[in-house]
Amino acid sequence: MAATRAAPHARELFTSLEYGPVPESHACALAWLDTQDRCLGHYVNGKWLKPEHRNSVPCQDPITGESLASCLQAQAEDVATAVEAARTAFKSWSAQPGVIRGQHLTRLAKVIQKHQRLLWTLESLVTGRVVREVRDGDVQLAQQLLHYHAIQASTQEEALAGWEPMGCTVVALVPPASPTPLLLAQLAGELGSFPGILNVISGPASLGPILATQPAIQKVAFCGALEEGRVLRRSLAGECVELGLALGMEPLLLLTDTADMDSAAEGVVDAAWSDRSPGGLRLLIQESVWDEFMRRLQERMGRLRSGRGLDGAVDMGTRGAAACDLAQRFVHEAQSQGAQVFHAGDVPPNRPFYPPTLVSNLPPASPCAQAEVPWPVVVASPFRTAKEALVVANGTPRGGSASVWSERLGQALELGYGSVCMAPWPGLQMGTVWINAHGLRDPSVPTGGCKESGCSWHGGPDGLYEYLRPSGTPTQVSCLSRNMNYDSFGLSVPSTLPAGPEIGPSGVEHKALADPGPRPPHAAPYSSPAPPYGLFVGGHFQAPGARSSRPIRDSSGNLHGYVAEGGAKDIRGAVEAAHQAAPGWAGQSPGARASLLWALAAALERRKSTLASRLERQGVELKAAEAEVELSARRLRAWGARAQAQGHTLQVSGLRGPVLRLREPLGVLAVVCPDEWPLLAFVSLLAPALACGNTVVMVPSAACPLLALEVCQV
Repeated sequence: MAATRAAPHARELFTSLEYGPVPESHACALAWLDTQDRCLGHYVNGKWLKPEHRNSVPCQDPITGESLASCLQAQAEDVATAVEAARTAFKSWSAQPGVIRGQHLTRLAKVIQKHQRLLWTLESLVTGRVVREVRDGDVQLAQQLLHYHAIQASTQEEALAGWEPMGCTVVALVPPASPTPLLLAQLAGELGSFPGILNVISGPASLGPILATQPAIQKVAFCGALEEGRVLRRSLAGECVELGLALGMEPLLLLTDTADMDSAAEGVVDAAWSDRSPGGLRLLIQESVWDEFMRRLQERMGRLRSGRGLDGAVDMGTRGAAACDLAQRFVHEAQSQGAQVFHAGDVPPNRPFYPPTLVSNLPPASPCAQAEVPWPVVVASPFRTAKEALVVANGTPRGGSASVWSERLGQALELGYGSVCMAPWPGLQMGTVWINAHGLRDPSVPTGGCKESGCSWHGGPDGLYEYLRPSGTPTQVSCLSRNMNYDSFGLSVPSTLPAGPEIGPSGVEHKALADPGPRPPHAAPYSSPAPPYGLFVGGHFQAPGARSSRPIRDSSGNLHGYVAEGGAKDIRGAVEAAHQAAPGWAGQSPGARASLLWALAAALERRKSTLASRLERQGVELKAAEAEVELSARRLRAWGARAQAQGHTLQVSGLRGPVLRLREPLGVLAVVCPDEWPLLAFVSLLAPALACGNTVVMVPSAACPLLALEVCQV
């Protein structure tokens, strides 16, 4: 009898091992949708908001197309309601001690842990992503982030003294048919203590600018497509709203000839086909190991299994028909441009599954070589030398994340961090670089992007400062001119400006100036023409391309001097000069940058009487003028001290190995100075930019530009 009972058990065990675990049941997700009558609205001020007469979109199973629920789409008045709820909640939430806020975040983490199965099942069901990645990645990281920031909140009175919140209650605009953020908002609202601190509304991307320009909004953080980020950035230009962007989805993997091939192949799988990344992957392989690695990678691709995300045995799920169509169009275009395409993996024959795809031999000048790679495509390209690899990698406008694979640590660090590690090149221009791993996450380690991939940080202390400002910071006033055409600004010089032979401070001959035009009736008679100032580009003064200048008058209407007026050609020349100087300046040691700022401060102090006299002629009292010069010199010295103290931090975290946090310059900055405090404003904007290794293109005060040009002379 014992033997006959054991046989069925053995067959069941064999079946389980052959076909993998039983697919995750989505009954709990459907049960939660039933609590909302399969109609999801918005979650505002701790309760569901389902206004009448709203359009709705279906929330569908990405595989079967079955309608799971309908999602109401917000309109402008719904956005205003959510913002008002957040504004009201901010009064009580920001007044709470950090310990209380930390306790609330800890409670939310425990609620997520309690309902984690519902969260990961709903997310996998709706998005098609592999449930294993959602369960072990997203949900776990969410809990870790809440615990980490709970600790930070509890110690903020000491650790963050002198800083205040920027506006830290939240209105989240999520894409249509995204139920998981709504579920998370409901779980947070059911804690009951602080309704309104998290409000989630569902709607199209066109609502983004409407939300961002609400009067109570102080900070906008956007994560999404590049084009949508550009639209948002244009709509907020000149407005008094902070903007943080995390754009683009394409990581980079750089493989050298000293890498462990099998580990690197697994790194490609994790980065491109494990549902961790929402985009495709760009892969650079050294020529000497190209054939061997491509063989191993294609062999590994053949063992990948695609299928329903709730099936715990699959490696790659689906993103729906739209994502498959995008991948197919990209692959067809790449083939038409001469690329070779390799499809692999165990893929269900029916749509909407797209196989893991490897694109190679794409000509470097082809459009697809510069376009963003969509999921689940990997574009592989060879390189010969490290310098060539960096040129290719840094030649794209994206700079999100990358990994370098090499068994030689020194080589890996030089490729990843460049001149910081004394390499003769700048290194990868990426926000986050991993060594012999890819996509590792830790809440204490900041991650972010650069170039077109974004300008914000998440996690770690850098992520905290994204939502803080110095205590006592005055309310910002919008500097957007409603009457100015920003599309044509700077492209032409008004024809009314005088032009003729002129001499600049550097002795370069220009053409003289014609009559500077009418003056106020009370103005004093003209004196001899003052020497005009040219444009300061590349370390010397030069004539403007349009050969035009304008007069600068003092507070009494007397002629104070002439300044050149630049046009589009001059702007291009200044930007080019700044880019040429950027590598050399960024490569200077902190001590060298500090020495320059201190020397500039000393030069201002020597010219104190001259600079104060110029300010006095603009209507500033002598004592105030002298104080502005002194404060400007003091500010240069302060930033010189900060530059000298700059360094790199080696951080130990829960990741596999230490974390090197580098303070790298942003690059070339464009700065437009205000008219108030013409010298102090110019110095205050210039000093931190130079101290951090940036190069700048600056437009001085329009009313009093001569002080900035005096600084340029020294």
